[in-house]
Amino acid sequence: MLRFRKYLAAFLGASIVYLSALTGYVSGAGDALSIGFESGTEGFIGRGDAAVAQTNAFAFEGSHSLLTSGRTNAWNGAAISLGDGWVDGADYAFSCAVMPVGSGNVTMQLSLQYNTADGTTSYLQIDTQSVPCGQWTVLFNDCYTLPSNASNEILYVETTESLCDFYLDAVTAERCAVYLKGDVNQDNAVNRNDVILLTEWLCGDDCQINGKAADLNQDHIISGVDLSMLRQFFLYPELTATTTTTTTTTTTTTTTAPSLQPGQWNNQADISWIDPNKPMVALSFDDGPVGLNGTAAARIHDALTNNGFHATFFYWGNRINSSNENEILQAQQRGFEIANHTFTHPKLTELSPNQIMNEYNQTADILRRLTGQQDFLVRPPYLAVNDTVKNTLPVPLVNCALDSGDWNHATANDMINKIQSAAQNGSLNGKVVLMHENYTSTAEAVETLCKYFKQNGWQVVTISEMFRAKGKEMFAGNVYNGL
Repeated sequence: MLRFRKYLAAFLGASIVYLSALTGYVSGAGDALSIGFESGTEGFIGRGDAAVAQTNAFAFEGSHSLLTSGRTNAWNGAAISLGDGWVDGADYAFSCAVMPVGSGNVTMQLSLQYNTADGTTSYLQIDTQSVPCGQWTVLFNDCYTLPSNASNEILYVETTESLCDFYLDAVTAERCAVYLKGDVNQDNAVNRNDVILLTEWLCGDDCQINGKAADLNQDHIISGVDLSMLRQFFLYPELTATTTTTTTTTTTTTTTAPSLQPGQWNNQADISWIDPNKPMVALSFDDGPVGLNGTAAARIHDALTNNGFHATFFYWGNRINSSNENEILQAQQRGFEIANHTFTHPKLTELSPNQIMNEYNQTADILRRLTGQQDFLVRPPYLAVNDTVKNTLPVPLVNCALDSGDWNHATANDMINKIQSAAQNGSLNGKVVLMHENYTSTAEAVETLCKYFKQNGWQVVTISEMFRAKGKEMFAGNVYNGL
């Protein structure tokens, strides 16, 4: 089992960038690199006019790194010959840590130079990223195929335009083999023990994990997102890939493709009643449950059902109690989509990753207990989304293409006119509409709109139904307003 180091805060929601532990300079002996510059330049030389030197001014790992300076062209940089033993056409995982000197961002590249069979020199980019100056960033490619019939391969780091100096550290390259996604403890099974071990590791306990198996969304960060996805894989073992590529020097045999791509929404919506050639709209309702005893929600439920329609309901976790949970059960029974609107309805953009996951998980756990379902779309309160929110939540995020305005005192007629106008000009087809289930004006509008849609050949469907009926996939980290 590989021992993965925790380079950033080791806590449940914190982002933890991982690399395999460095073991010293290995070059020209087999097909692996592991270079930390603790004993010098370790085989690296300057490319073009660049000069390279070991330094202890900064380090990503250990106490030293490599400073590249004196560059007069963007292609000048730090380079190392891969030597013999590398297999043409084989898959390798490459990574290195870089930190440019200066201000702003610099586009940096991990690249490969090689000679083709006819002696022509060729160049390929292994990874390209915009890198902030003064910060370490990992360039990586987990499954890069070396070109066939290549010789004289040289691995090097360069920029696309800037002539800045830069620091280089933690250069690794290893042959890809296979691993079982989610098998954090490497016992060839995905079970409760993997969930427990990953939880302990994220909380900072001194334990060992298979970092690649734990990185379920394959973003090179082990965080609460991966833990949440692992829980789903544990509960739905049929979704777990039997084998996937990883970084190790041990060679294994065949691989089996996963049934779902990383982060793909497991959309099991029943679309047998939907005609994909007819126009459709996904009405969605926030801020429930409010119960069924003479409420606007009860009227909305009945209007949808009486016209043969479905909708998506995003439930506010800490509003769910024994007096209103029957509303959720009725929604599920009627074919409506049960979804997650967080637990305390905060602006997620103002929270840490750990707090965001807690908001998601607390409501998801309640909905799982009530419905037996495991996966729930999320609507961020106030439609507030940033990169932290997108990178943290393990399911697709839904905002809207049309806001009914009921929360902003829109009358029933305001909503009817707005939504019917969009239907008439064609802009409503395949879109998500935002409404709230706790306004009488919204119930009145829905009663009229459902009759209008039915009379005019429209279908009112859930969000998941709409995407599946149109053959569209949804992925965690993406925000959807419609098709």
